[in-house]
Amino acid sequence: MFDWTNTYLELESSDVDTAVLLIGALEQHGRHLPISVDRFVGEALAKGVAEGLNACELPGIPVGNSHAHHGFRGSVSVSPETLDGIVRDISLTLLRQGFRRIAVLNFHGGNLIVKPTTRDINLTQDMGKVVQLHPSFVAAKRLSTIFKADLADEQHAGELETSLMLHLAPEQVGPQRIDRVPNLGPAEFDYRPMRDFCPDGVWGRSGLASAEKGKQALAAMIEDTVVVFEETFTRLGVPTRHRPS
Repeated sequence: MFDWTNTYLELESSDVDTAVLLIGALEQHGRHLPISVDRFVGEALAKGVAEGLNACELPGIPVGNSHAHHGFRGSVSVSPETLDGIVRDISLTLLRQGFRRIAVLNFHGGNLIVKPTTRDINLTQDMGKVVQLHPSFVAAKRLSTIFKADLADEQHAGELETSLMLHLAPEQVGPQRIDRVPNLGPAEFDYRPMRDFCPDGVWGRSGLASAEKGKQALAAMIEDTVVVFEETFTRLGVPTRHRPS
């Protein structure tokens, strides 16, 4: 595995052909979690996935499209057009350098633009492939055996994210955990800011969270995401040339 601590010469002399790019977010996560949850958990996922793919782990994109969290101080958002440009420019730069497989790790549901962006990149060049996955979607079946709540009710700062933070950084989890599941579907995010229907910033049952659940969830997401990335790249005709020494 390589990352941003390596020199250009070390990368040039290697046969590494896969790069892992995390896209996170900087936004409120209720009263009990820091605004950096998506980036913090995402970096742990990116490291594990990069190790599993024998890839080069890039520094993650720290902000995403978080318009749904307007009104909560500290939430930072970029437009879909800006995020499209960032992902597109990074991916094409890497492809031109000989990376044939760009594994985009999206750990924020609001980054909806990433899917059409990767589709357009793949259909307009033949240097390699860009595949984007959301780890919690990929591992949904295993996660449903770990958590009591229906994952459809875990939209934001609930049992899943709180458990992950209790495992990775328990000192950053505050005591004011709230359980709130509005009688709405996730499409509500398309129509109005979250503060209108979840004024405390939580959609889920954070009170059910535990560090052990977070440990199991992190492992499941890493393992399943590695498998799906590898299967997808191979099916698309770009199996890796890089093997661990």
